Amino acid sequence: MSTRTTLARRLEAHREALSACRRCDPNADVHPIVSIARRPKAMLVGQAPGQVERIGGRPFSGRAGRTLFDWLKTAGVEEDVFRDNVHIAAITRCYPGPSPSGRGDRVPSRRERDECGSWLDAELALMRPKLIIPVGRLAIDRFLGPLPLEDVVGKTLRVEHVAGESDCIPLPHPSGASAWVHEPGHRDLLQKALRRLGTALRAAGVAAALLLAITRPAAAQTPDRFFGPDKIQHFFLSAFIQSFTYSSLRATNLDHRSSLMGATAASASLGLWKELRDRRIRRQFSVRDLVWDAAGAGVATVFLSHSRH
Repeated sequence: MSTRTTLARRLEAHREALSACRRCDPNADVHPIVSIARRPKAMLVGQAPGQVERIGGRPFSGRAGRTLFDWLKTAGVEEDVFRDNVHIAAITRCYPGPSPSGRGDRVPSRRERDECGSWLDAELALMRPKLIIPVGRLAIDRFLGPLPLEDVVGKTLRVEHVAGESDCIPLPHPSGASAWVHEPGHRDLLQKALRRLGTALRAAGVAAALLLAITRPAAAQTPDRFFGPDKIQHFFLSAFIQSFTYSSLRATNLDHRSSLMGATAASASLGLWKELRDRRIRRQFSVRDLVWDAAGAGVATVFLSHSRH
């Protein structure tokens, strides 16, 4: 049995146990909200479900969720892809009820947070995520302590937890009750965080799906036009492979020049390998595809060199 199949089964058992939890003695119509991701590659940790989540049973499905997924879309991550690949957890898993002030939801009590904390620890131990995305004050405090949001949003930080260490990219809470994002300079910090998050999520797992798309041969031979949807795909996927490989090599402390050379070799090799395979399977070798591959890698190289300065 593969490691990923084992993880999926263990997470399913965990979800069943969590769904049955009545540890905090909530109202009869309040139940824990669980994630649908079966083989997650990262973890998002929110504060607590809202009223919409209580009724629908899906995390981040209310107004705050719509705002969150609008943010993620600007980072190039669609909601369905995110839900399939990211385990959505929370500091507490049941709807805490409305705020006494009448604005938003009640903040979970210290007792509720302590009672629910073991579920998050269990998920961290099961998944050992490379990336954690704490959303909002309570989640950020859980991993980073009570630091000002402007000191952590827009940064990639390294955090320790019960299962080891993970990269951490904090986000402010998307609730309309939070005014932080509307204060001067904070919108820029959010955009910086989302750019980092998009890159990190692609590196954590979406890259595999993109690589599969570029290496899968077509079912039948099609006209090889210089301009067409397949050429646009070659351009952007080659640019992504160049950027992803460069970032991976730089993470090993390789210098800029050597990382660029390694990334160029990787993207060129993959493009050539695909055309050689197409020639063997479909008897079609496309120089036009290679031209668009080179264009995508070239544009990515210019961007990487410019952003370095």
